[in-house]
Amino acid sequence: MNTLEYCSTVEHELADWRDRLGTIDHRVEGLPTGTKEKMLGNIEELHMIMAELDDRITALRTACPTEWRPVRDEINARIKGFEEKYTFATEELADYDFGG
Repeated sequence: MNTLEYCSTVEHELADWRDRLGTIDHRVEGLPTGTKEKMLGNIEELHMIMAELDDRITALRTACPTEWRPVRDEINARIKGFEEKYTFATEELADYDFGG
């Protein structure tokens, strides 16, 4: 699995969990006030988990590259520069008469 597939898979999985928790939160909102008051600590924890999931999803979207072309082009340019230097160096060595 390459990096892009991994990032996408994790993002979708976290989003799925976020949606499931959102469904639970929506159901809790429909409960009578007295019942919600008894669950207040749990509801706050649910909202904290949902916020953390949102943060992680956002981090994945910004930290994982969507396209590697700029990095690939930079690496290709560096390799080409190295190849040119190597070719030049080997040609220079071939011009010298080694041995007796």
